[in-house]
Amino acid sequence: MGKQVLPLTIPPPVHYVLWESLPGGMESYVSHYSDRFFNRREIYIFSLRPTGNGLTSCSNEYYQQGSHSNRECYSRFFRYARQHRHDLFHLLNSGPIILLLLLLAGARNPVYHIHGTKYWKTWKDKLYLMTAWRIASWFRVRFVANSGYSAGIFERDVLPIRPKVVYNGFELSRFLEKRWLRARLRRIAYIGRLDKGKNVHLVIRLFEEAAANDPDLELHIAGTGHLKAELQQQARQGRFADRIVFHGWIDDVAGFYQSVDLFVFLSAYESFGNVLPEALLTGLPILTSNIPVFEEIHGGEKAFCLGNPNNYAEISRNFHQAIANYPALAQKAYAAAERLKNLFDIETHLKEIEQTYETA
Repeated sequence: MGKQVLPLTIPPPVHYVLWESLPGGMESYVSHYSDRFFNRREIYIFSLRPTGNGLTSCSNEYYQQGSHSNRECYSRFFRYARQHRHDLFHLLNSGPIILLLLLLAGARNPVYHIHGTKYWKTWKDKLYLMTAWRIASWFRVRFVANSGYSAGIFERDVLPIRPKVVYNGFELSRFLEKRWLRARLRRIAYIGRLDKGKNVHLVIRLFEEAAANDPDLELHIAGTGHLKAELQQQARQGRFADRIVFHGWIDDVAGFYQSVDLFVFLSAYESFGNVLPEALLTGLPILTSNIPVFEEIHGGEKAFCLGNPNNYAEISRNFHQAIANYPALAQKAYAAAERLKNLFDIETHLKEIEQTYETA
């Protein structure tokens, strides 16, 4: 008799559940997941809000969406989850109500990806959301967090469960090929959302203080958001409006990092902050607020930390000290890439995610 050929085990399809299927933040990682896993398992996307698929080139049969109406959105998702309850679900930006609906629909062992530290705004929100979290904890869920900091906040404030930490990954060559050692400060930059909590208005204030003593200094702001008009108005009212440039959305992020000399990021809260490792991989010096996850990224380098953004006097004092010693700051940033390229490689991230899928 000939040798018996056993059928290959085909892994179950994976369904990515997002608030909106548009590029930005963790949602963008679906493109990486699709590229990585496409030949191994079927890939589906469910966008809770109807935005159209802006993440992959998959056909419509692999893409479904909810509704702007919460009731209709929840109803559609529950039916979808029930239909595919034997498959693998990876929730990237969804919340506990969606997780609970998925579990009640019969799905088992879903992956819930944590990439935030804010879980409710009011006590009323906390009341019903915490109820959903606790019911969800009766089921088996594999929790993954994008940093030790976000994992700790989840364990402290939400459920007494320690999520697995899988750091965000980056295509290293894209940034490392732009790496260079700066010697002189001429262009200060901000890149990110122009929204509340990012404290871009403080970056403008710091620039104006420094620009008063340096006629060649410029400020370059890249990004879009609700506060764009307000920040442009602040810039126009200052003495150095002709040296402040708003670039809007930037396609070539690595090229933007390469073109500037200092990145100031004073966000009030972050679960990670992709822009910081991206910048450091190009050798760009960073100055940040004192959020613990930033120390997790840059290894606790005190020279990169300005302090609490609620204490502007402290921020300003440390900022002027840092730019007075700019060559030393630039050297520290250039050296940081050696550590970061091992910690935040996209290959490492994808292998960790793949391992998570296989431990169902």
